[in-house]
Amino acid sequence: MTAQQIFKKIKDRWEIKVICLVIAFFIYIFHQVSMVESKTFSIPLKLNEDGAVMNVGEVPSTVNIRVKTNAENISKILNSDIKAYLDLNQINNSGNYRLPVNITLSNKLVEFDPLEISIRPEFINVKVEKKAAKFVPLEPTLVGEVARGYQISNIELDPSFVEIRGPESVLSSVEYLQTSSVNVSNAKNSFSAETDYLQIDKRFTVLYKGKIKVTVTIEPIPYEREFSNVKILSQSLDNHLKLAKDIGFVNLILTGSMPVLENFKLADNYVFVNLAGIHEPGTYELPIQTKKLNGIQLKEISLNKVNVELDIADTSESLSLTEGSKE
Repeated sequence: MTAQQIFKKIKDRWEIKVICLVIAFFIYIFHQVSMVESKTFSIPLKLNEDGAVMNVGEVPSTVNIRVKTNAENISKILNSDIKAYLDLNQINNSGNYRLPVNITLSNKLVEFDPLEISIRPEFINVKVEKKAAKFVPLEPTLVGEVARGYQISNIELDPSFVEIRGPESVLSSVEYLQTSSVNVSNAKNSFSAETDYLQIDKRFTVLYKGKIKVTVTIEPIPYEREFSNVKILSQSLDNHLKLAKDIGFVNLILTGSMPVLENFKLADNYVFVNLAGIHEPGTYELPIQTKKLNGIQLKEISLNKVNVELDIADTSESLSLTEGSKE
């Protein structure tokens, strides 16, 4: 068959042939459309804020992404195949902006054919501020009470300051960060503990991510106590002598720590005069002495010296004492 004959056959009843071709095309299109399905995915909305500003307003946490493709492909799509974000990195100044929602698709999803994507909402209003940074002190949070008679004399934190970054208006109101609770209940000794910082306001970022070491120094509470009418006793009295009368009484003020002094009982021989080397009767002015006590110091005494009257002891008393000592 020659080319002329072929051309003649095409021209022959061409109107009918064109109509058939159009009908076939629409049948194909209808078939393809009938095979397409759609599904809407709720996708988390991320803010890219690595530049000079950051968001300080309210933005939706998710956006709706509608995907149209054939039924077989629809069943293969996961939420993780779609990422949605607002790009704040191109903004340099504080203010209000209307930004498009950007999306990225997985390699699997990009290869689907047919594929139609729609985003709701397409644009989102944001309010941004310039980023700022500053150092703020950490404040310890202590719970409980130390043991009775003890007190906290010092608290050290390492680190004691941390750097925070965020919007200028937010950072201006942040004066310090508190730590998580450190329990000091009934503690008597100094100790160290590791804890974290508390960040209630999520609008700023704390750059330090490590643990915070809290060292609590605990000491006994300084304490003083008065003792009245404490009897003065004699020490090293010669066997041939005796006291003509009681030496007397003094008032004392002792200092130390509360755990030691609060329930302390004073010994009978705490206050005395030393009569060593005195062998004759008479009146002697002698210094008043006190015994040394661990953890207790004498702060004040009502008398420093006292007159002591000595008489000759009765011979029978001396003999009795001597014989008693021999036995």
